[in-house]
Amino acid sequence: IMGTIFVDNLEPQSGTSLTLGASGDTLTIPSGCTIANSGTATGFGGGKIGQVVSSTKTDKSTSTSTSFADISSLSVSITPTATSSKVYVMVSLSFGTTTNVYGGIRLMRDSTAIAVGDADGVKNQATAPMSNAIFARAQNTDFNFLDSPNSTSALTFKVQAKVNSGQTLSVNSSGEDEDNTSTGFRYVSTITAMEVLA
Repeated sequence: IMGTIFVDNLEPQSGTSLTLGASGDTLTIPSGCTIANSGTATGFGGGKIGQVVSSTKTDKSTSTSTSFADISSLSVSITPTATSSKVYVMVSLSFGTTTNVYGGIRLMRDSTAIAVGDADGVKNQATAPMSNAIFARAQNTDFNFLDSPNSTSALTFKVQAKVNSGQTLSVNSSGEDEDNTSTGFRYVSTITAMEVLA
């Protein structure tokens, strides 16, 4: 029997579960209608982006740290909505040095280094290289990582860097950082975190 039922509210007769249709049915939402959800939506399949947070660093900063240290203004905080969610992190770092440098950068989740190489002797475990074989010129390092934090707490993702003794890292500039229109530039670095729903 085809027909239309006009109601303002549907509630289960008993319990807290309400079923619409049966297996194999198609529930159609007409064009122009809006579904307003004030609760938790589940069972719609994974791979969807739940939220996106990003931080853009436009200023210049320098570091001479010989141990891994935070790069200022290059961090984001995100709170996953479910322990099954993953967090996809993307980093783009612009930098230069004043000498030929051998250094590295690593991705951190709070105080834990993630997306780093295996332990091997006394070698540094890092996410990406930061070597500059061309004196004083700026370059860019990009990397991304899909993290599985298994958490619904606030998480901070950040970037750390280290250089050898006597070397200087300049973020968002060349090593020389000349103030002229021919060779002087100021660059940008970014970090973005996206919650991927399971």
